[in-house]
Amino acid sequence: MLAEKYRPTTFDEVVGQNRIVAQMKWYLDQPNASGHAFLLTGPSGSGKTTLAYCAGQYWGIDDFDIVKVESAECDVSRLRELYEHLPYYGVGGKGRKLYMLDEIHTLTGRASDRLLSLLESLPKHVLFIGTTTEENWASPVLLSRFVRFDLSKPRSKDIAAHLESIAAREGLPLPEDGAWAEKLVKYHGLNLRDLVNQLPVRLMNGE
Repeated sequence: MLAEKYRPTTFDEVVGQNRIVAQMKWYLDQPNASGHAFLLTGPSGSGKTTLAYCAGQYWGIDDFDIVKVESAECDVSRLRELYEHLPYYGVGGKGRKLYMLDEIHTLTGRASDRLLSLLESLPKHVLFIGTTTEENWASPVLLSRFVRFDLSKPRSKDIAAHLESIAAREGLPLPEDGAWAEKLVKYHGLNLRDLVNQLPVRLMNGE
């Protein structure tokens, strides 16, 4: 899929989230006595998972020190297992680890309670990031354990520029209309992932 091929790997490559990137960098640059817990909220295709990976890269976390968990499959026993592994350092140069819970709002009530105790004792080498499309999915007590970043979809012009860059790099047939990318965004919405994945089909169809 093109969206995976062109997924940003650093904060500098992220499309249309300059404000969020600056905020995340600020937190990650602070001397920390404990670990970081971030919550990324926003609509589908806004870049939540991408930003989580980029945060890990920025904080010096190697790929093999990233633990990604699908929240829908994460029960109390799995969270207990994660909790028991928190004290262990990563094997990369800085010893840091990233734990990601995608679609964190799908956790059950008991699992959410267990997550609260996990977040209360994050070691300083741990970056914990949850992603969700639902802003108020948990109790205020649990939400207060996170630094929350609310993403919006990138601006049309930022998405259009990204599509133009990918089309050129992939050698796709380009319409004569120089505003083709802006029109694609206008007609098909601001879901960046979907637009990138469907780009070859739409250009070959002459859209």
